[in-house]
Amino acid sequence: MIFQSFNPLIDIAPRFAGLRNFFVFISDSEAHYAIMIMLLLTAITTPIQLGLGILFGILLSSKYLHGKSILTSLFIIPMSIPSVIIGLNWKMIFFTKGPLNAFLESIGISPQPWLSTPFGNPFNTIFSLAILDIWQWTPLIALAVASGIESAPTDVRESASLDGASEIQILRYIVLPMVKSIIIIIFILRIIDSLKIFDIIYMLTFGGPGNVTTSLPFYIYKVGFTLTAANADLGYASLLAVTLLFIASMLIVFTLMRVFNVKKVLWE
Repeated sequence: MIFQSFNPLIDIAPRFAGLRNFFVFISDSEAHYAIMIMLLLTAITTPIQLGLGILFGILLSSKYLHGKSILTSLFIIPMSIPSVIIGLNWKMIFFTKGPLNAFLESIGISPQPWLSTPFGNPFNTIFSLAILDIWQWTPLIALAVASGIESAPTDVRESASLDGASEIQILRYIVLPMVKSIIIIIFILRIIDSLKIFDIIYMLTFGGPGNVTTSLPFYIYKVGFTLTAANADLGYASLLAVTLLFIASMLIVFTLMRVFNVKKVLWE
């Protein structure tokens, strides 16, 4: 389809377009902006989710923590709610006269235009989307890390403790390296999910105000399904989808090789 052109409102059937879609993509500033927003959201959310997830995972697996079952149940709640419902609920929370601004006013802080206003900073909406994604998916990393720590062999930790290692040293040099594979897998999954954020954008901002929060997945939706974009075309939307796949693949390879220093992957 990337070599076809098909607008259902105009064309009866797809027609061969050669490299036209590629030339359109090169000159499509809205597509370039959508890619930038997608990468910006990923760059904001995934490192914060990883850091907070590891921290909360360590706390959940601590032997000094009481009420683990209650806390685990609370952590599961954000992940168990459909993203569409979360988007609607948080839209009410972020309203100018919503509960969040009411709380800020009660402690002497002026209300903030979280979803932007005609006189507000439009990038407030990107910050709001990042907060929402972090709130919803940090528990996934925390629970995965906690389960990995609790499944680590206890005899290794006990041996290190008998040799005089402190609990912090055991955690840093023994436990966390043993759950490194879990951290890598869950982080890669979060990168993939953050690159294809769509539902919360659809419910919270619908790509607005203007096109400020139009990420690449939402732009693909506009181009190929609503046909409201300037270059509306199913063939062009297919090219954008392939571009998204290419970006995700390159980002994952870079993360594995440069961030986690994985030299090779063995399939067994």
